[in-house]
Formats: sequence, structure tokens, C-alpha cells
Amino acid sequence: RSTGEVVLGDATLGAIHIQKGVVDPHFVVVKEALLKTIKEAATDKWSEELSTAWEVAYDGLAASIKKSMS
Repeated sequence: RSTGEVVLGDATLGAIHIQKGVVDPHFVVVKEALLKTIKEAATDKWSEELSTAWEVAYDGLAASIKKSMS
């Protein structure tokens, strides 16, 4: 937490993504869909700051998953 780095609690997550055939472009599509869904749900509470926070959080999670896939 102190570094802001995402640490996966499940060591098998990378293997599951590999097994399911997940590749880099999938992470981009999921990120776009997630941000769009959260924006729609947040309605008037949505802001650039909130968008950036979600992007940073997702990018950290995606990087951790990708790291566990290698």
C-alpha cells in the first residue's frame, strides 16, 4: 500500500488469464468498458479526477496481472 503498487492476492490469476487466452488488447477493451460503465453509474459525480483515479487503479491491476502472466 505504501508504494501504491497493486499486489495480487491470488497467485493463480495470471495462469487463469493465460488459460482463457487473454492478450494485451483485451486489457484495453476491458478498461474502456469499465470506465464507460462507471461514468454512466456515477452520473453527475463523474469528474476528470475520478476518471484518472479509476484509470490509475485499473492500470495498476492490469500491470500486476500481466506480470503474473509472464
